[in-house]
Parts: sequence; C-alpha cells; structure tokens
Amino acid sequence: MNFQIWHYWAIAAFLFFKVEIFIPGFIMGSIGLGCLLAMLGALINLPSWFCIILFIVGFFIGIAMLKPLLKRMEKTSNIKTNAEGLIGKIGKVSEKIDPSAGTGRMVVDGDDWKAISEDGQHIEKGVIVEIIALESIVVTVRKIQNNAEKTANREKSVAQTLQNNQGIILSIGNKKEIIHHDEILCLYSTQKITYLITTGEKQKVVDESLEKLEERLGNHHFFRANRQFIITAGMIKEYKTCNDGKIEVLLKPMQNLPSDISVSRLKAHAFRKWMEKQLG
Repeated sequence: MNFQIWHYWAIAAFLFFKVEIFIPGFIMGSIGLGCLLAMLGALINLPSWFCIILFIVGFFIGIAMLKPLLKRMEKTSNIKTNAEGLIGKIGKVSEKIDPSAGTGRMVVDGDDWKAISEDGQHIEKGVIVEIIALESIVVTVRKIQNNAEKTANREKSVAQTLQNNQGIILSIGNKKEIIHHDEILCLYSTQKITYLITTGEKQKVVDESLEKLEERLGNHHFFRANRQFIITAGMIKEYKTCNDGKIEVLLKPMQNLPSDISVSRLKAHAFRKWMEKQLG
C-alpha cells in the first residue's frame, strides 16, 4: 500500500486523540483536531503549506473554543459521584447500631456500609433507615418512622397535651390539631356550632360545647362572659359598667364578631377580679 500524505495526518490525528484519553486537558485533542483538518486538506490535494495552515487553525480552534466549552460543561454538570449519591438513599440495618458496643452496619443498593446513628440512639437490625451523611467509609443514618409509629407519636402528643390541660384538640378529618392556650383569642357559639378564634384571627370549628370547654380551660386566662362567649384579655378593647349593673365589653374589631358583648350583673364582680389578675 502506497501511503499518501493524508494517511500520515490521519494516523497522527488518531494517536493524539488516543493520548488525550490518558492525558486530559485537551492539548493533545487540540493537536489531533489540527491534524484532522490538515488531513482533509491533503485529501483534496491542497498544497502542503496550506495543510500546515489548516493544522494551525485546527489547533487554535481547539484551544480557544472547544477547551473552554468543555470546562464550562464540566462545571455545570450536576452528576453526583457514587459517594455523594448515597446521601438520601434508603437502606436496611444489617447489624444492630449500638454506639456503646461500637457495632452497626447497613445495606444499601447491595453494598454493606459501616453505620452510625444520627443522635447516638440504638437502631435494631432490620429497621429501615435513611443516609444523611457520609464520612470516609462510615455513613450516618436516621430511622424512618412508619405510619404506625407516626400515628402513635401523634396520639402520644395529643394525650400529653390533654393531660397537662395546655390546649384544645381539634379533629380535622383523621388528623388531630393542637391549639395551645396562648394561641386562643376567644371561643363563641352560634346556631349550636362552637367556633375558636386564634391570635392570628383564624376561625376554626370545635366539636365541643362552651360548657365543656369552660371546664377544661379554667378561669386563669379565660372568662365565660355570657352564654355565647368565652373571652381572653387579648380581645378586649375597653369595658364600662352600665346603670343596671351589667358590664359592656368593647371588643377589638374582628370579622364575624360583634363590636361589643355584655357581662351580666351577677358576673360583673367576678369579671372585674379576673381583669385585675390579667392586668396585674
């Protein structure tokens, strides 16, 4: 086989591109690109001096354009390394995680890793965990609660609140919402429906009567003004005694509520004492 000049350029391009695989930086690749352009020139029988110019042009195209482009593509790549990709993955404890005994392993994607717990707690074998950190060859994990555990914890929190008499439990579908005492502005009843107004002026329906709520709330922060209202000092703008002995209480402007309510003559003394405690 008789070698022509374009054969040599093609061989040179192949060699430089191959070297680029082992020596990244695209210098070798830029030389290979110059050889490729020179090969095309030789293939159509352009003069040798013109092929040299094509080689130089190809080299500078690689240096000035392709190399910066590849660097930008590398910087903007969001592909995580295998190690970084572990964060957030779900696995199973293969050996009990016990900080005091120095034991603990977990399996994720078929690989077995040394594992420690997030807060130093013991995690039994077989429990499902999530990887939240990786240091060297040790992963930090936290236990993932299943639905039964979440429900149990929620019911425990509700029961604790009821036991300590710290708030009201509202039923919203199959969920329970806790409204603490300091979040309650007032409660009122109309058309046999009891409503709760929060300090953020949100209105919620309560599935209990004012009588039951009065017993649970006590009279430290709350006062049963009349048959329709249980109020707090936070919603009172001012109050005054009327000629008949009743007390007229002016309320802060609020949607769906009247501008004032009355406290009966029999409760007037108790109301004044209650207000003295709130202001004291």
